[in-house]
Amino acid sequence: MIKIKIQYNNNVVEYLKVEGHANSGEYGKDLVCAGVSSIVIGALNNLDTDHFKIQLKEGLVELKAISEVTPHDAVVLETLIVQLQTMHETYPQNLKIIK
Repeated sequence: MIKIKIQYNNNVVEYLKVEGHANSGEYGKDLVCAGVSSIVIGALNNLDTDHFKIQLKEGLVELKAISEVTPHDAVVLETLIVQLQTMHETYPQNLKIIK
């Protein structure tokens, strides 16, 4: 199961941790893992990374704001959360979101 932990400060995402594997298919062919990975990496590519500490490992993405989150980055992060919630609604047995 993929566990997603989200922490807010003043209604802005300041911490996000995505950890684990969906185990919805054969390793390397797991479409839920691929979808979550695509959503998360696509969002990270659109952030101003000077404002965040980001850790990437197999099965782990951790993002922590280290300065004020800009309005642009806040929109990117909220879009990321909406996309992950949509994945959770479709695959609740493979994703868990903790706020």
